[in-house]
Amino acid sequence: MKRAELEAKLQGIENAKEIIDFVMSENGKDIETLKATHKNELAKFEGIDISKIEDLKKFDPKILTEVEELRKFKTETETAQVRAKKESAAMKILSEKGYNEKAAKLILKAEREIVDGLELDEAGAVKNSDKFIEPISKNYADFVTRTENGGAQAGTPPTTAPQKPMTLASAVAEKLGAAK
Repeated sequence: MKRAELEAKLQGIENAKEIIDFVMSENGKDIETLKATHKNELAKFEGIDISKIEDLKKFDPKILTEVEELRKFKTETETAQVRAKKESAAMKILSEKGYNEKAAKLILKAEREIVDGLELDEAGAVKNSDKFIEPISKNYADFVTRTENGGAQAGTPPTTAPQKPMTLASAVAEKLGAAK
């Protein structure tokens, strides 16, 4: 409490000033005790680098295992993200070269080392795509799908059988003949 608040509450009491002085001095002693305790606690942390696990071990052994698990999770997550970006870029290259999606996925599983060797730029494009596609083109050429657009061969045009014009009588005769 502040001195002004105490004066307002103790208004009309004879020795209010003495009471307020006593309360304020006691309160001041408590504050100084807490400050000293706080300084002692802060002194424990001076010179400690919290990024070092050994320093954290001094305070709580559980922290060591939690920090190690967190670092392991972070590393695994970052590795998985990089791998996913590389696989995505590799899938794009394979689809551009004519590999269908299923074949491309199988190739990526079989050629994990080649995919891991891909280098990506900031935009996610492959820097060394020639090194990537060269062995795949040699080993998996049969998986490339080729589509050709074209019409009938000029030497053998499609033929149509000549049809007789249908009349009512011919249609009835055909139906009656089919029923016999």
